[in-house]
Amino acid sequence: MRNLNGGKAILLFIIFFLSSLDLNALQKNSTGKVGIDEKLGSYVPLDVTFKDENGKPVTLKSMIKRPVVLAFVYYHCPGVCSPLLSGVAEVIDKVDLEPGRDFDVWTISFDPNDKPKDAKKWKSDHIGAMRRQLPESAWTYMTGDSLTIHRLTDAAGFFYKRDRGDFIHMGALIVLSPEGKITRYIFGTQFLPFDLKMAVIEAQKGETTPTVNKILAFCYSYDRQGGKYVFNVTKVIGSLMLFSAVVLFTVLVLKSRANKSKGEELKHG
Repeated sequence: MRNLNGGKAILLFIIFFLSSLDLNALQKNSTGKVGIDEKLGSYVPLDVTFKDENGKPVTLKSMIKRPVVLAFVYYHCPGVCSPLLSGVAEVIDKVDLEPGRDFDVWTISFDPNDKPKDAKKWKSDHIGAMRRQLPESAWTYMTGDSLTIHRLTDAAGFFYKRDRGDFIHMGALIVLSPEGKITRYIFGTQFLPFDLKMAVIEAQKGETTPTVNKILAFCYSYDRQGGKYVFNVTKVIGSLMLFSAVVLFTVLVLKSRANKSKGEELKHG
């Protein structure tokens, strides 16, 4: 019985360790307000009103007619935001879907100081670099007030914080169904046409897909100076060493208990 209880304790410890990485991320989100807490299956508020790149007030409910690829950025971002949108433009050029018919793209600034003129310039810069011609309504750039922004970002699980005039945040796309349901998160700044196509097809059906790329998000950290994601060697090696230590400890304990049980059997036999 003691062997069984000891095995259960070890198993619980391993499960706790394996889940601790994700739990730590969630704790960071809830306290430091930085990162993404995936809310697959939840709905974003569609009654919120933003201004489009022309300064026209628009509600998300009036705009959403098909799956939406949502990107949170801010229009004075010196880091990941522009590469993120360049990645969106590149994948749209390649994907076997029709923007404005099969899906729409929303770029929404989470900086309440951004203005429609800033949104218009960013739209012109990124769409102007594309080979593909898009309908005007296929990719909308928006701005809003602080309360409206927080309602949407909190519902989407997108957390950020101001840092010396800029913001610390992650780069990701959030895919919504035509009803505003969160169906997938796609992390990074470079995207595969297949991933986007599958995300749009699933969103049309309202199907949610867990994010395999969360592993990549753990392994990579954003380099503010270099303006790109870099492999976090220290974090990965440290985690592997800790995991190896847990496995080794478990093997030694189980082996010790097995030898002890065998010795007792021989003694009584």
